[in-house]
Amino acid sequence: MYLKTLHLKQFRNYHDQQVEFVAPKTILVGDNAQGKSNLLEAVELLATLRSHRALRDRDLVLDGEQVGQIQATLERHESPVDLALTLRSNGRRTVSLNSETLRRQLDFLGVLNAVQFSSLDLELVRGSPGERRNWLDTLLTQLEPVYAYILQQYNTVLRQRKD
Repeated sequence: MYLKTLHLKQFRNYHDQQVEFVAPKTILVGDNAQGKSNLLEAVELLATLRSHRALRDRDLVLDGEQVGQIQATLERHESPVDLALTLRSNGRRTVSLNSETLRRQLDFLGVLNAVQFSSLDLELVRGSPGERRNWLDTLLTQLEPVYAYILQQYNTVLRQRKD
């Protein structure tokens, strides 16, 4: 499986950009501040529904716009898979799999697997055990999407225990 197309609308610095990937491995090259990291962040969002750079969806939507969208096509052995993530400035997101809107975002996880690693992740080695656990939680959620539900329940119990 590999990412075949990525279409960004009103996402970060992209107004409307379609990218075609012609091979399973691609190297992105370009000058600083051209959007390479934003493109990779879009892939990360499709895989994990989280961004390592932004906490709120309104920070991901192009300035002055209310809605941003990330669409992708995955090439699979059986048949292609279409993914879509719609981000709104008010924080309400919508996820779609093969043009069908999913009621639970949990059902979206695990369709696309991706690992983002940057120089900021050196904290995995130098940082606290909590940072390593968060990184592993992200990976496990992609491999076993039900893990996200179990993790959510676990964190709820921890918060209740503190109160």
